Amino acid sequence: MMRRTIANIFLGVIFIPYGLLCKTEGRDSSRATVSRSRLAFVIGVSGGIIAGAHLVQYNHWWKGPRSPFRFVDDSKYALNADKLGHAYFACVVTDFMAHSLMWAGVDRPSALWYGAGVSMLFQTYVEVEDGFAKNIGFSPGDFGANIAGALYPVAQHYLPLLRNALFKWSLYPSEKYKHHAYAFIIDDYESQYFWLSISVHNLLPEQWKRWYPSFLNVAVGYSVRDLDLRGGGEREWFIALDYDFEKLPGGGWFLRTLKHVLNVYHFPAPTIKLRPHLVAYGFHF
Repeated sequence: MMRRTIANIFLGVIFIPYGLLCKTEGRDSSRATVSRSRLAFVIGVSGGIIAGAHLVQYNHWWKGPRSPFRFVDDSKYALNADKLGHAYFACVVTDFMAHSLMWAGVDRPSALWYGAGVSMLFQTYVEVEDGFAKNIGFSPGDFGANIAGALYPVAQHYLPLLRNALFKWSLYPSEKYKHHAYAFIIDDYESQYFWLSISVHNLLPEQWKRWYPSFLNVAVGYSVRDLDLRGGGEREWFIALDYDFEKLPGGGWFLRTLKHVLNVYHFPAPTIKLRPHLVAYGFHF
């Protein structure tokens, strides 16, 4: 549901500058020694971020009378754009938590599992709290999307082919948002786009790779429009060029980490809308 996506956005956005601070400096974390002071810093800041997210949700959705625990079927809600939101932001939290732990000296596989564990535990806690909230309820669909998103960076580590598929997100104001139907753009799924960015260069035959820019990806996008409370609306599918910033030249811990952070967002690029109508855009968000 939208409430959970907002909470995930809170976590994801806070973890981005945190990830910039906790850079891995290009070290081989498999042979690194854990720094107790850095690890304490990571645990302390992470705990503060999670506590802040809890307070945001408590004050907005959980405060007040409780109800018996219940499940809800929201499988038609927002044409499942909300499920992509859950998966995306759970993935971002795992990734930045893992990089923070690697900065503290934790080896990469362990850092990824710990990061995924933090992401899954917090999201599960949120869903359970929702189950007791009067007007929300526990959503199995949201729960499944949270788990899938949190585990995706782990799967990328063990299945190298998945490293060629980056999960991204972008925003562009919808007509509803422009007409003040929503106070905040992140409340509006029609303003959100979810992308799977494919590394074409890595998938090409070796003899062709030198002719294709390594940073230029192709992304498949999904969004929705004309949503209503009954679960109706229209799905939109896109194909677009995309940029893998980590393939651009340039070193130094700050630049490397900044490129990693930028890679979670889909920036404007030439795009073709495939459905519901074929439309070409010189640049689309």
